Amino acid sequence: MFEKTLYDTLQKLQIEFEKVEHEAFPTCEASGEFYAKNDLGKDCKNIFLRNRRGRKYYLAVLPAEKKIDIPVLAEFLGENKKMGFASDERLERFLGLKPGSVTPFGIIHPESKEVTIIIDTTIWEHEYVHFHPLRNTATLKISTSDFRKFLDHHPQEVLTFEF
Repeated sequence: MFEKTLYDTLQKLQIEFEKVEHEAFPTCEASGEFYAKNDLGKDCKNIFLRNRRGRKYYLAVLPAEKKIDIPVLAEFLGENKKMGFASDERLERFLGLKPGSVTPFGIIHPESKEVTIIIDTTIWEHEYVHFHPLRNTATLKISTSDFRKFLDHHPQEVLTFEF
């Protein structure tokens, strides 16, 4: 249901994309090889986080090769350094997603207004990025300018941070 909403939103915003169907990948290494072979743009990882008390939620989008330093990110956000990963239940509640399918396209979910998006500054240096279309058996390649257009269309706060 939400996948159709995603495609309707992309069409409404006149965002062009290339869709590739594939099997779910068992590891990040396997997916990285597939994405590189198929020239799908910058490979990103998407991490859904919550503050220490579980009252604020964040979706971090960063290049796949970077690591997330939660205490440093927490300081940037003004959060307790013990912030951590959100539960699978919260991932489904706020973004309508299952583990392994985390994507910034999840902000089309009605409950996602509670989620702040944090984009690594280096993402914008690339011409294309790719993300799952709400399921981990397909990937959409879009230009970074269209990705920005998609983010700007939604009410969530978007922050930039160099991981």
